[in-house]
Amino acid sequence: MAAMTYVNCSSVPTLFTSSLQFVVTHLPQYITEVESLPSRVKDRLLNLLSKRGLLTDDNISKVIHDRVKVLDLSECDVTDDGLQAITLCKQLRKLDLNAAKENRTSITTRGVQLVAQSCPILQTVYLRRCLNITDDAVISLSQCCRQLMLLNIGGCRQITDASLEALGKHCRMLKSVNFCKTKVTDDGVISLVTGCCKQSLTEIHMNHCIRVTDESVEAVMECCPRISILLFDGCPLITDRSRQALEELSGPQTHMKQVTWTIY
Repeated sequence: MAAMTYVNCSSVPTLFTSSLQFVVTHLPQYITEVESLPSRVKDRLLNLLSKRGLLTDDNISKVIHDRVKVLDLSECDVTDDGLQAITLCKQLRKLDLNAAKENRTSITTRGVQLVAQSCPILQTVYLRRCLNITDDAVISLSQCCRQLMLLNIGGCRQITDASLEALGKHCRMLKSVNFCKTKVTDDGVISLVTGCCKQSLTEIHMNHCIRVTDESVEAVMECCPRISILLFDGCPLITDRSRQALEELSGPQTHMKQVTWTIY
């Protein structure tokens, strides 16, 4: 009797998946046809292209559509021209421009301003280590995107107190903000945590901000009742006074889950 061979059908890619993979591999050849595909197919292509870092200024306008809600460009080499193309995405909720490996210099304030002005319901914006981002970019985001909840501007070395002041003034829903390795001072941190987002803030990353002092830590603990993550290691002006503030101001109702700091 001949032996029976069983095939696990769940491990065999569908024709649709195989076709997508083929198009991704040969994108330049089919870029014109891609532009006319339905949005649900484009969504799958966007996911594959973004994961492989294949979205560029030249092709992004062919793949996106006006109902895109999430766009991850962290692995992709795009410039302000690429950001110009996504301004049609009025329903965009999340934009990830974090520099995945090295610093990113191709994205500037101009590109972020274009997106902020065109995508008013953005809730999550990641700009980690985008070196050419200035306060004007964050000010535009805070003024135009009032639903902003998560913002990462860590490593954006040109950021100053003006960014935190704008966030504190306009972003009532802000929950998490990362401004590590920036030029902010106590004035900026205090403006942020005493602003309209003081009740919503749960997470603050200010590692390696060499100009902040114990006053910033005390202000966070005093003004933000829902804070659960506070990171301020690598801040040389922080002293043991901050540890004391954490002990004194962390009562039985505290939400604190994670704290890191360096005492010099």
